Amino acid sequence: MTQEEILVLMKTDPEKGMLKLTEQYTALVWKVVWGKLSGICSSEDVEETVSDVFLDFYRKHNGVDLLKGSLASFLITLAQRRAIDEFRRVMRQKNIEKALNEKSAIVSLQTENTVLKNEEREFLLGSILSLGEPDSTIIYRKFYYGETYSEIGNRLGLSENAVNKRFLKAIDKLSNMMKGENFSD
Repeated sequence: MTQEEILVLMKTDPEKGMLKLTEQYTALVWKVVWGKLSGICSSEDVEETVSDVFLDFYRKHNGVDLLKGSLASFLITLAQRRAIDEFRRVMRQKNIEKALNEKSAIVSLQTENTVLKNEEREFLLGSILSLGEPDSTIIYRKFYYGETYSEIGNRLGLSENAVNKRFLKAIDKLSNMMKGENFSD
């Protein structure tokens, strides 16, 4: 059937016209779409894109001017445009999935780091408390409150020198407790 006959049939009986059009041009449209989308999309996506090309043709068949080009060239243009649109959609989706996977990995790593830091803090606090009094209070007040040896001594009723010596001994004990433990910054 000639292209002119197909266009006439599209005007008189669109259903039969589309049947003849698809019989005659499906292989051509498939080849164009497959050439653009193979390796990127599944065969089902290619089939859907081919169907969309024929749907586009159905919507635009009244605007086909055979003096400007053949029916095949019109379908090739529709197929290329539709395939490019599908390619962009798929790539956008893949980029979104990639970004979500990367973000998920970052969140997972951050969560793991937070858990590790919390475990480290708990271990350190437990080690400080195991020093007993007044050493644990001295360490706590020095590091958490930033108090001087003199201020700590006043609170505990000890001399500044005694607080300093106890602090150094307590730090030495903590250091020994921490040996073998792997703590990150």
